[in-house]
Formats: sequence, structure tokens, C-alpha cells
Amino acid sequence: MSSVGSDAGDDQAEGKLVRVLPRTRIYEARATVDVLETSSPPSLTTKMRAAFGDGKFHTPREAASQLGDEIDDCELVAAIGEILLGGRVFDRAGNYLRMRPRGPGEPVQSLADLVDGLDMSAVPRTEPAVLESGADFNPETDAAGAGPVVTTGAPPAGLVLSDPPDELTLPTSMVASMMSAILAKRGSGKTYLGMVLCEELMATPDPPVPVVFDPTGAWWGLCARSDGSPSEGLRPEREILLLGGPKGHLPLSARHGAKLAELAMQLAVVPVVVDLSEMAPAEQHRVCADFCERLLAMPKAERRAAHVVFDEADEFAPQRFGGVGGEQRRSLGLVERLVMRGRSRGIGATLITLRPAVLSKNVLSQVDALYLLRMVEPNDLHAVKEWLAGFERNISADQRSRCLGYLPVLPVGTGYFLRGGEQVMFRRFHVRRKRSYDSSRTPDGLTRDAPVLRAPSAAVLARATRILSDGPAQEGG
Repeated sequence: MSSVGSDAGDDQAEGKLVRVLPRTRIYEARATVDVLETSSPPSLTTKMRAAFGDGKFHTPREAASQLGDEIDDCELVAAIGEILLGGRVFDRAGNYLRMRPRGPGEPVQSLADLVDGLDMSAVPRTEPAVLESGADFNPETDAAGAGPVVTTGAPPAGLVLSDPPDELTLPTSMVASMMSAILAKRGSGKTYLGMVLCEELMATPDPPVPVVFDPTGAWWGLCARSDGSPSEGLRPEREILLLGGPKGHLPLSARHGAKLAELAMQLAVVPVVVDLSEMAPAEQHRVCADFCERLLAMPKAERRAAHVVFDEADEFAPQRFGGVGGEQRRSLGLVERLVMRGRSRGIGATLITLRPAVLSKNVLSQVDALYLLRMVEPNDLHAVKEWLAGFERNISADQRSRCLGYLPVLPVGTGYFLRGGEQVMFRRFHVRRKRSYDSSRTPDGLTRDAPVLRAPSAAVLARATRILSDGPAQEGG
């Protein structure tokens, strides 16, 4: 620090006050943008902005090493401060920073808060084998009016969940019977990703029967295209049956759970969305429990491959009970049984929750794969950390730590996919745009949802009505 002190002495001799920052642990600096007088040459800020311009995370020392000059810590801090004043902000994960444009109405970021606890001497760790290509995609703002994903050349084989497709395209056979969970905080795109997954399953020639349990009333958008027109464009021959809720094609009662399982198997290729939003919690739990019990008990001759999606899965399989009676306990036991034994019966499941800490640990421990989007709650991150610990033979401790460090700052629609078993996968991806209507977006109080939903054929409605009747389910049509 002697050279810096000497420079400071020269400046003080000229009547100019300079704040000197320590070289390493700059949490002691407590400097702010409005009081810090930069000591960096004008070109350093431009070079630093260029070094962070790739949209990836870097340590400040890593970015400085790209400049080819010996840069002092206080010069780095000063350059970062000038970047903040120049219309940029930084996301931070540990000692890593990522630069992005400052949004409309977003205040100037505090330099003191940004550098508090930041180790300027930290060198970058080895980058994990995670893809980071593609622009960040925000489903809440970019989905309006979006058409089908356009690709060049032959379409990729499998379920395309990302844009670009090579980030995350999964084999249909793997996903059909896979037990997975989508974990994310509210507004991060978890239901959106679940709908993309269902779109892909519905678009396959011989899909597993998709059945969605929707306690939020947000999944009806699968019945319309992204522009609000009926959903024929998703796949002309694929009809969707929406049961219950304010937009349902047929009404639903709490006694229909077992009949739903029979309906799904007999209608075969017709996806079923079960809107439970107008039912009391105990009724929702009863429908779910009866469905799972009947589906698991079906003889092999009556069963087809199925994939069940549980939105707000912690409602049906909680870690702790909320005093709503025995139906929730029964639901937990049967969802747990489905997750543990469903694969041998050709049944897969996707559980979606914004609070992994309150989802049954027995259930979460049995899933084959995780889709991880943005999470910030310490208890939820701890639950993910426990699950990742099972990957210690396949994913390094540094990779697991890096993943956990990124989760609180992931942009909306960006996530990680992790799969265990014999074919371990660890991928970072950007969710592709939906082809169906974005009914899961957060209401703004101004936009009125008035899309035209596709209705199933009269034959499908008549057959569904017959199966859901109080009498025994009838075959034929």
C-alpha cells in the first residue's frame, strides 16, 4: 500500500482529498457513489464495462485480469462506482458480479451495499459444466403474442424446454415416467415452465396421459394459443378437457376423484386439467387422494402411461399439516406412494412448489430430477442443498455451491436442471416461450383475460359426462 499512500500524499499536497481503500477485504470501505472521488483513469471504466459485458458472472479480479494491467483494488471499486452511475447495476452471488442495464425507475445501486463483504482478491473458481448461452428470457413480459418457437434445420428429437433448444431437450421416454420437481419463488416462472412441459407432452404422437391438478385456477390457458385464439395450433387432433373452476367444460365435485382416474385412462390421448380453485382445501385433498388411490389400484389392462402434474404440490404433500383434517394426511400418503411406486406402473409426476421447505421431505427425496428457478428463502435453499448432497459423486462441491449461490439472483425464466441416476445431467437453461396462452402471469389489474378457449368435441364431452356420473364408468363411445 506504500505506493498508494505516496500518491495520496502528493494529492493532499495539492489540496485534493482522496479516500484510500484497503486492497483486500473492502467491506471496511463503506464508500458510496455520491462521495467517492474516483482515482481510476477514464479508460479503466470503459474496459471494466467491456469485461462485464458478456452478461456472465465474474469476480472483479477476474475482470481486471482481462485488461492486462496491474489494477489496484481502490481503482476497481472506483470503476465499478462509475459504471453504476452510467446506468448499470450488478447482480451479486458471493464474490461474483454480473452487470446488466438499470431498469426504468430502478434507483442507482448503492456502491457501499454492493461491495460490503466482497473479497476483491478472490480469484475465479473453475466454471461448472453448465450451459450459459442464450439471452435471458422473461416469461411475464416476453410471452405476449409469441408464436411457436422457430428453429432451423431438423427439429430436435424430444421435449424442447429451452431456447435455444440445445440447452435443454429431454427424451420423451425419460420424462414420461420421471418423477421431477419444479422449485421456485413466486413470480419466477415455475407454473410457466410446467405449462411448457405439458405443451411438449401434448405435442408428441403417442404421449403419456397428462393430468394436471390445479388449485390456483391458472392452467386454463392451455386451451388457447398465446394470442388468445383457440388452441388448435398446438396440435390439431389434441383436445383438452378442463374440469371444474369458472372456465371448466364440465363441473367437478369432491366425489369425482376416483372417476377422474378412470376418465383419464379411458379418454387416453385427451389431456385433463382439474381446476380445484373453487373447492375448499379439504375437498381438494379428497379429490387428489381418491385419484391417486384409484390410479395406483387399476389393473394393468386398464392402465395407460400417465404423467400427473401437481401445482402447489405442498398443498397435497406437506411437510407439516395445517389443521384441515384427515384428507390432507391421506393425500400426502397417496402422493408419496405414487412418487415412490408410480414408475413401475408407467406413471410419472411433476411436483411444482414455491416453498420446497414445506413440501414433504419424503416426497422430495424420491424425485429423479429438479428444475431449479430463482429462490431466495434460506429454508428453501437449505432444502435444495440437502437434495444436492446426494450428487456428491457426480457433481463437485464447487459446482453445487456455485448453483446455490446463483439461485437468489437468477433472472425470471432462467434455471438449472439436475437429474440423478445412471444418466446424470446438470444443465443451465432459459425457458422457451409458451405456445399457449399465458394464464399464469401475475394480474396487473388492467389486462382483461378474454381469450377464446377451445372446447372438446361433443363426443368427448358426452363420454366424460358418462364416466363422471354416479353409475359405473362405461367403455366405448
